[in-house]
Amino acid sequence: MRKILFIINSKAGKTEFDIRKEDIEETFRKAGRLDEIEVVDTRYKNHTKFLIDAFDSLAYDEKIVIICGGDGSLNELVNVAYGKNMTLGLIPTGTGNDFAKNFSYESFSLDSLLNFKTKKIDLIKINDFYSINVTSIGFDTQVLKRAYDYLEKNPKLGKSAYTKATIRSLTNLTYENLNFDLKLIDGSSFQIKGEYLISALCNGAFYGSGFNPAPEAKIDDGVLNLILADKIPLIKLPSMIIKYKKGLHQSSKYLREIKVTSGTIKSNTEFLANADGEIFKTNEIKFEVLPKALNWVIFSK
Repeated sequence: MRKILFIINSKAGKTEFDIRKEDIEETFRKAGRLDEIEVVDTRYKNHTKFLIDAFDSLAYDEKIVIICGGDGSLNELVNVAYGKNMTLGLIPTGTGNDFAKNFSYESFSLDSLLNFKTKKIDLIKINDFYSINVTSIGFDTQVLKRAYDYLEKNPKLGKSAYTKATIRSLTNLTYENLNFDLKLIDGSSFQIKGEYLISALCNGAFYGSGFNPAPEAKIDDGVLNLILADKIPLIKLPSMIIKYKKGLHQSSKYLREIKVTSGTIKSNTEFLANADGEIFKTNEIKFEVLPKALNWVIFSK
């Protein structure tokens, strides 16, 4: 028997997919399949972990978990559910919803929940945890931290918090001195070091509320796209940010893309980084791509 667990993050930002527990239950009730689902609103910190552990103990032939939330909610789900015999999926109801941009939700409706397919997608192992979309260091993480601070003070800012944070961060640029020891897609080793404005390790193509750092990134190719931004003259930075957001930066002499499968990023000092929008501090990141590690829900068109 198949069981679908819907987890609704009640704190996620509102989007066009403002889906309530009652909406999901009514959809399955009309289809005569209400016993196939359980729908839960998260109410406290680590509630998702509690739900996944409980779900894992149940004896169903097929277990599917669909999170209704943003990139942070998805990151939390992946880190508590990976390694368990579950298929994962996402209804994007967050503020940025960047991972969802790797798929098409144009024709998504509640009826899509009744008929979907699955496919295998990649995952990134970062030290002792996991990232499903992008892990990055530098300017973008500084922007993210400021955006979170703005949203905490005024949640109504929504996506405009990221624009405000970007403008503010331009007045206080910092560069991270990093050493990279990389394994390339042909199996060879490659070392590089320097001072970088941005270092983004991409499984997906989008992050930062719509920025497109790796237009060629695919979530099921067993490859990570490492984007490095060198020092950029201040006068050129605003136009470069616009190109970076639109995915039109690939010909720039200030940015490079390296396709890798694993590696280490080190610094002599602690730096700020983020995995799928979850900020952390470290002085070393060990990473590797886990090819086709997750079974993922694809909503039918």
